[in-house]
Amino acid sequence: MRRIALQIIYFLVMYLPLEDFLLKWIPVPYPVYLGLRQMSDVLVLVAVAITIGIRLRSTRRFRIIGRGADLFLGAFVVLALGTVVARGGDVLITVLNLKALLRYVLLMYILLNLRIERTEVYTFLRLIYVSLGIQLVVSLAQLVGPVSVDQFFFPRVRDTEVAGVQFKSTAYKEAERGYIFGTMTNTISYGGFLLVGLATYVTRYIRNRRDLFYWGTVAVFLFLAYMSGSRAVTFAVVLLVGGDHYFSGETGRFLKTNALIFFPLALLIVLSGVNLTDLHVFEIFSAEYLRIAMKQRLGILLDVLPQFLSELRVVDVLFGLSPDRTILNRFVADMTEVPAVLIGNVAVIEDVYWAALPVYYGVLGLALFGGFLLLIFGQVYRIARWGKELLERRLARIALLLLVVAIPLNLIAQYFETRQFSFYLWLMVGVSLSFTYTRIVKDQQASS
Repeated sequence: MRRIALQIIYFLVMYLPLEDFLLKWIPVPYPVYLGLRQMSDVLVLVAVAITIGIRLRSTRRFRIIGRGADLFLGAFVVLALGTVVARGGDVLITVLNLKALLRYVLLMYILLNLRIERTEVYTFLRLIYVSLGIQLVVSLAQLVGPVSVDQFFFPRVRDTEVAGVQFKSTAYKEAERGYIFGTMTNTISYGGFLLVGLATYVTRYIRNRRDLFYWGTVAVFLFLAYMSGSRAVTFAVVLLVGGDHYFSGETGRFLKTNALIFFPLALLIVLSGVNLTDLHVFEIFSAEYLRIAMKQRLGILLDVLPQFLSELRVVDVLFGLSPDRTILNRFVADMTEVPAVLIGNVAVIEDVYWAALPVYYGVLGLALFGGFLLLIFGQVYRIARWGKELLERRLARIALLLLVVAIPLNLIAQYFETRQFSFYLWLMVGVSLSFTYTRIVKDQQASS
């Protein structure tokens, strides 16, 4: 039974990046297709059931994360459900939103209770490399191939909504603008997977860096991130590599290397007569972009969120309004001045997920979810710093880097809900914690 649970997770490691591409070839009605897209969630629940059964048949004890993390997570879920019930809202909508946010968190508990061995760790890493290799090949084809290549990889999913949850693909529009998206529905999912691949690769050099291979790989990922059209992922690549050097105690080396690369390159661009703000990735520093951003994500964070919260009662600020659109629309309708960006679609606030969390779940909910993340971060940081084995420290480093980039990424999209990024984030956290726990148990048995 343990092997079955592991095989399910192995399958998902390979399947999720290819999911939309593979499913589009199945000749079924669209509602059935949307149902098949939930197969990964069902498989995770099957793995949970198998794991619980294994633990009940053996020690009857279920391994938890500990150090208060489980308490924070449980309190967050109880608060979210209690709020929607107290308001008489749609419980199903809240359950679906919590599922989207927390579905792959269950991977941590599965892996902790399966007690991952060294050979299984290497299997996970190899599968990630194979999946990454597939995306690199597809990306190259999209870069150099004709329009028909993009059309071949277009997903079937289109803009729609089921039970309050939105399903949409922007791959068509992104391909028209020359951006690459791999085998996924949009550049958000593709960019998130690129960051997972980069974190997995650069940590190979946790002890002895090989500058040519290291920086060559970083350059490839930076180029792919740029060609995906995602400014956030492009800058997240830099943040991830900077974090990798910081955790290695080599921040100065990172700054010197980047200065040696960036300043000559910038000088060359300027001498060529190119305005840096005209380049896609640097448009965020232009006055025009800031003006537009104030009506979108930047405006949500700096204008809409403070105004929205100031219109609410103290109890609403503390406990949130729930994700129920009916309740949200009712409160928006009562606002003295409705922010333009919220008119017609209050869910647009999710474009800045750190703004959506306090609106949906209140300041208390944000604090509980943030506390859960902080406690997880603390555990993997201790392993990355003082882990007994090199592999332990490497796994923890991967988890740390993904947690670090998740913070800014969720300012521009729902990366905690993005299937690919979320899956690999919690997978690597779970593998890290489980492998360390397995090693500790073995050490204790050997010394007794």
